[in-house]
Parts: sequence; structure tokens; C-alpha cells
Amino acid sequence: MAPLLRAWPYLLPLLALLPCLCCLAGLAVAQSQSQPAAEVDEAQLLLQIKSAWGDPRVLEGWKNTSAPGGHCSWRFIKCNAAGRVVMLTLAGTAAVAGPFPDAIGGLSALAYLDVSSNNISGAFPTTLYRCASLDYLDLSQNNFTGELPSDIGRRLTPNLTTLLLHSNGFSGSIPADLGALTSLQYLDLGGNPFDAGGLPASLKNLSKLLYLDASQCNLVGDFPSHVLEMSELEVLDLSMNALTGSIPPRIWSLKKLQALYLCRTNLTGEIVVDDEFAAKSLGRITIFDNYNLTGSIPEVFGHLENLTHLFLYSNNLSGEIPESIGRLPSLYLLDLSNNRFNGTLPPDLGKHSDLVSVNADNNKLTGAIPEGLCSKGQFVSLSARGNHLNGSIPTGLAACKSLEWLALDDNQLSGNVPLALWTATQLSYLTLRNNQLTRSTNEPPAAPPPWPLTPPWKLARTGQGAAWKFG
Repeated sequence: MAPLLRAWPYLLPLLALLPCLCCLAGLAVAQSQSQPAAEVDEAQLLLQIKSAWGDPRVLEGWKNTSAPGGHCSWRFIKCNAAGRVVMLTLAGTAAVAGPFPDAIGGLSALAYLDVSSNNISGAFPTTLYRCASLDYLDLSQNNFTGELPSDIGRRLTPNLTTLLLHSNGFSGSIPADLGALTSLQYLDLGGNPFDAGGLPASLKNLSKLLYLDASQCNLVGDFPSHVLEMSELEVLDLSMNALTGSIPPRIWSLKKLQALYLCRTNLTGEIVVDDEFAAKSLGRITIFDNYNLTGSIPEVFGHLENLTHLFLYSNNLSGEIPESIGRLPSLYLLDLSNNRFNGTLPPDLGKHSDLVSVNADNNKLTGAIPEGLCSKGQFVSLSARGNHLNGSIPTGLAACKSLEWLALDDNQLSGNVPLALWTATQLSYLTLRNNQLTRSTNEPPAAPPPWPLTPPWKLARTGQGAAWKFG
């Protein structure tokens, strides 16, 4: 009604034309309801939100305005062409605290809401049930508590594609009603102290789901088999739960799976892959701190052309490392430490990919250090302490200009320490204790103090430019 009231003084001379003016008034009312009134209302809603959060400094730019659409220029806000708020993002400000304002539910055109990494408290905000256009909702890393509503899937808009609740204090059971949000593509429940139990079987109805994080959710029992029905899944994280039993071989048949995280669980048995053509999209396999996980590395892992990260450390794996691992064209980080692997490190490591780091500490490996670790000129770190490696330190590795970390304690290495190690400009950590290495006869002036007379000598340097230390 505001435009009509402002126009009233100019209409007095035209009272004789009242019937026509009634039509004009109706039109003005319709216009005022379609845009300006909505704008004023939403500006007031935003000011209510600011007040509910105690007028934080980060929102000091939100000030009362009579200009139509003036609030659309406020920080953290985006509007559509009609001047309606469609985005509110306060992610990572850590400046917003207190209960979730009910006024947010009045932003009926709101499609994107991100208030992650703040200090918002209270129960799950059911006022969001009023936001019929909501597509993206991120409440992660706040102080929300209590149970998730049992009707959450039926009351939130069916258009919702993203629901991120990570790292709060939500408790109770994981609602089966989440399975009603059939448009969901991203679901993150991780880091909440839910009651001990499993993932609801209804989640298999989320046929569009690409990302599922249920890490540290107090899941117990066998691996949730209904996850295997999510054929579109690209990322799965079930880490830090008390899952038991074996890793189901069918997990590798999820053909679109790109990243799998199964860390710090009670899973047992071997890693079995039935389908040699399975999981060709996998880029990250992160399965560590599962002390009852046994067996060897499946040969098929050496044929995953997209694999960049292979983390299998701190399990109870054994056997030889497949040589094909060294020929992976995308391999970037490899960590197989704290297992019982024997045999040699794959001789082709570093020759076929932009390899940056290898950790093979505390295994039973023998043989030589691969010659080509720094073939691509960007290798940074080799740690292979506590093995039975023999031979000499490759000159190519010692001369690697990108090398920052070299830890080869407690092996059977022999020969001269390459001179290039003493002048490596990027090297910040070197430890070669308990080997049979010898001093070079052409020791440069900048070399460390006099060597011990008899092996095994101990040598370490920590910190770029730091002094060499014996111990």
C-alpha cells in the first residue's frame, strides 16, 4: 500500500473520477504487494535477524533503509531481480552467536543459506520449514544440540539438494525421514553424537546422492549395505565409527565413486575386490587405523588410472606392494606406513606421475630405494624408517631440488652419503640413523661435523638451515 499512500495528495483533484481511480488503486496495490512491500518486509526481517544475534559488528552495515531494494546491497546478502533475498551466507565469520533467528524463516525466496563455522546454538531450526525455495543449507560447525526432528524430511522443502550438519551436537537417532529428501545430492551428518545405531535403510531412496559423510556418528554394526544401492555416489566417508565385519566387495562396484574414507573403524578381514573393472573413477582411497584389517593390497588398485591418494597406513596389511602401484599415472601421495609389507618398494615410483610424497615407515621392506622418485622434479618427502632397505641413497634423490624431508633411520643402507644432500637448499629434515653409510672422501666445506669412526652412525638435521646433530 505504500506507493498508493504516497500518491494520495495528488489524487484529491481527481475524486470525480473515483470509479476509474478504484481501478488504478487496485493496480497500485497489486504492484506494491509484488515488489516494494516485500522489499520493506525483507529489510525488516534482516534487521530482526541482526537484532536476534545481538547486533554483531560483522553486520553493522545492515541499517534501516527506505530505499526500495536497499537491503540487497548489504554484505552477505544476494537478491533476485525482484528484490527478494535468495542468498544469506555468513560462513566462517565466527561472529554470530546465539539461537537461530525465527525471522530467517520469513525469507520465503531464500534458496541458499550458509551459516557454517559460527556459534549458533539451540535445536534444529524448524522455522526453515517455511523456506519453500531452499536448495542449499549449511549449518555445520556450530553449537546446535538436541534431536533432529522426526519429520525433517517431510517438512523441509523437497527441492533441497544440500544438507550439511557436520560438527554440531545433534543427538538421538538419525531420522529415517531423511530418506524423503529425494532431491538431496550432498548429505553431511558427520561429527555429531547420535545414539549408537546404524544408518537408516531409507537413505537408499536418495537416488541422486553424490556425497555422504556419516563419519564420527556413533554408527555400530556391520557396514550399512543400503549404501551400496546409491549408484550415483561419488564420495563416501564412514570413518571414526564402530563398524564391524568386512568391507563389502560390492563397494568397489560403485562405478562413480571417487573418494572412499574408512578410517578408525573396527572393520576386519581382507580388502576384497571381485570386479577387476570396478571403481575406475576412484581418486582417493583412505583406509587407515583399522588394526584388524588384514591381507594384501588388491592388484586392481594398481590399475586405477585416476588414483591420486592411496592411504593405507596403520592397518595390519601384509604381502608385497604391487609393482603396478608405481606405474599409476595420477599418483600424488602414497602412505603405506605401519603395516607388515615385505618385498620392495615399487621400482617405478615417481617415473609415471607427479609424485610428491611416499611414507613406508615401519614395514619389512627390503631392496633398494627407487631411483626415479624425483623424475618429475617435484618430489618432496620420503620416509621409510624401520625397514630392511639396502643399497645406497640414489644420487638422483639426493640432488632433487624440491626435496624437503628424507627419513631413512633403521635400515641397512650402505655406501657414501651423496654430497648433494649437504647442499640441498629445500631440505629441512634429514635423519639417517642406524645404517651402514660412510663418509664421502670429497666432503664439501659446508659439511657437518666430523663423522663417528665406526658405523652405525647417527645423523639428523631438523629445520632448514639448522645445524647437523649427532645422537
